[in-house]
Amino acid sequence: MTTPDHTRPVSTADLLGEAWQAALGAAPAGPDTDFFAVGGDSLLAVRMLSRLRQARVAATPADILRGRTFNGILSRLEALREATDPMRSEGTAGGGRTGTVPLLPTQHRWIANGFTDPDHFSLGWIFDVPERTPDGRPVDTGDVEAAVLALAGRHEALRTRYVLEGEGAPRAEVLPAAPDGLFVKADVPDDEVPGVLRDGWRAHRLDEGRVLAARWLPAQRLLQVALHHLTLDGFSVELIADDLEALLVGADLPAAPGAPRDRARALSAWLTSAQAGRDAAAWAGQDWTRVRPVPVEATGPGLLSSMDVTSAELDVAHTAAVQRLAVRSDLTFEALVLTAAADAIMERFGLPGVSVDTYHHGRDRLPGGPDITSGIGYFQASYPVVVTAGPGDWLERAAAVSDRVPKDRFGFDALRFAGHTALADLPSSGIRLNFRSRMSEINAREVDWLPPSTVSAGGRRSPRQTEPYVLMLEADQVGERFAFAVKFSRDHFAGETVEHLVRSTLARLEQAALRAGGPA
Repeated sequence: MTTPDHTRPVSTADLLGEAWQAALGAAPAGPDTDFFAVGGDSLLAVRMLSRLRQARVAATPADILRGRTFNGILSRLEALREATDPMRSEGTAGGGRTGTVPLLPTQHRWIANGFTDPDHFSLGWIFDVPERTPDGRPVDTGDVEAAVLALAGRHEALRTRYVLEGEGAPRAEVLPAAPDGLFVKADVPDDEVPGVLRDGWRAHRLDEGRVLAARWLPAQRLLQVALHHLTLDGFSVELIADDLEALLVGADLPAAPGAPRDRARALSAWLTSAQAGRDAAAWAGQDWTRVRPVPVEATGPGLLSSMDVTSAELDVAHTAAVQRLAVRSDLTFEALVLTAAADAIMERFGLPGVSVDTYHHGRDRLPGGPDITSGIGYFQASYPVVVTAGPGDWLERAAAVSDRVPKDRFGFDALRFAGHTALADLPSSGIRLNFRSRMSEINAREVDWLPPSTVSAGGRRSPRQTEPYVLMLEADQVGERFAFAVKFSRDHFAGETVEHLVRSTLARLEQAALRAGGPA
C-alpha cells in the first residue's frame, strides 16, 4: 500500500505512475507507452484501477481502454479528478446490511462441483506482522484481533453463512457480526507452528458463517488469514491484504465498493435484457457438435495427492514478440494462448474439437450495475470457448474463436444457472484455462508494510478432493517472461504426454511471433 507524502501535493501523474508500476511491475518508459503493448490486459487494468481508487482518483475501465497510453489515460483522469473524495458518491457495501442474499453464478458453479469436505477449501495469507507501525506505534495482540474483526465487519462476504444441504439449500445469509471463534491466539513453540497453521486452513464452518478464520501466533508474530473460496475469489485475497494493512497501521480506507448482493441484483436485471437473450443464443450457437472429452490414459481416482504440474517459459524476447502480435492482431494474449493450447491438445489426442472453460476476473461493470473493481466477493466468472480443428494455421482461427464469444463474459454462468436449458448440459472436454496475467506479482506485496511470510503450511484443500478438470492450463507472466503450465493427475496422464502439450503450445506461440516479425 502506498503511503502518500503529505509534505507536498501529490499529482495525478504521480498516482497514475505508482498504479501503473503496481500493475505492470515497471514504470512507463515514456508518456506514449501503450498499456496493452507492454503486457497490460483486463486483469491488470482492474489492478491499476484498484490502486487509483485507494488513492482517491476517480477512474473507470474506459479510461484505460480508450486512453491506452500513459498520457492518454492521464488526460482522462485529470479531466475527471474532483476536489472532493470521488469514492463517496459510489454505492457502499456493508453498512450493517444483513439477511438472505442471492448466490452468485460462480458460487452455484462451485457448489455444483460437489467437492468432498466442502468446509476445507481455503485461500489466504500467512503474514509476518512487524512489531511497530510505520509511525512507530507498537502492534500487539489486541490490535491484530481488532483489525481482523473490523475486516469482517467491513465486508459482508466475510460474515456470510452458507447452507449447502437440507431445506432451502443452497442458500446464503449475511450475519450481523462475525461468528464466535473467528480469531484464535496460539501461544506455541516453533516446532508446533506448522501443525497450528495446517489446522487453520481447516477451521472454516460454512453453515456457521466462519468463512474467515484467523490464527495469531504472537511469539513468532505470524498471522494466518484463511479465507474460504466459496465466499471470495483470488483477486479479493490481495485486496483483503490491503485492507488489513490499512486497519493495522491506522490508514484511511477507501469507501467500500459494490458488494455481492449488489452484483446479484444487477445480474438479475441484466438477465431480463435483450442483450442477455442474444448472448444466450451466441453461447449455445458455438460448434458443440464437434466437442469431445480429452481421453485420459489411465483411470485412477485422481485425488489431490496425485496432482502434478509441468511448466515452461518463453524468453523475454519471444514474450515481447507475442505481446506485439496480440496487439497487431487485435486479440488478447489470453486468446492466443487459449487457441494455441487447444490446437496442441486436439493434435495430440486426434480430437475434432474441444471446449475450454476459461476463468475471468468477472469484474466488468454491468450496465447500470455496481462498481466491483475493488469489491470483496466471489465475482470470478467462467465461460466455455469452443475451438475446432480444421485447415489452415491455428492463428487464423484464433480471431474467429474470439469473435464468437460474447463480450460480456460474466453472462454464461449467469444465464446457465438462471435456468437457460440450452446452456445446462453442454459437452465438456475437461479443460480449464486460468490466464493469471501477473497475478503472482500482484500478490507478492514486495513493497508493503505487511509482508507475506516465508513460513508455509500445506493442506489448504481436503486431500479427499479431486479436480473437476483433467487438464488445468495456467498462464502467468513472471517478470518479463511468459510462463505456461499444465496441472494434471498422475492417475490420468503420463508426464511425457503433458510435457509434449506444454512444449507444443509454446512452440506455436513462438512460431506465430516469428512469422509476424519476430523478437525485437
